[in-house]
Amino acid sequence: MEELKETISLRCVFCRSTLFAMPHEGYRPHHGSFVVCANCGHENDYTSLFFVVKDKAMDIAHEYAERLLEKAANDMKKQLQNAFRGNKYIKIC
Repeated sequence: MEELKETISLRCVFCRSTLFAMPHEGYRPHHGSFVVCANCGHENDYTSLFFVVKDKAMDIAHEYAERLLEKAANDMKKQLQNAFRGNKYIKIC
């Protein structure tokens, strides 16, 4: 699962920048509050930005799960082919 580590950043809706002006270090915006883009100066709704990041994270998780399932299916097929090698009545496609 080490290869699953990815960083997803909040992006300004207007200019796609990942830089936001924070009032102080360690500031954590609350749902419903606005964050100001440090690049273009537009205010972005934090809740909307959070949901976009959450959807992106879910997409990444689904893609990873599909890759794991595909790998497991291929491994199982190889094991079955090895187990029934030489059997003229069972054929693994």
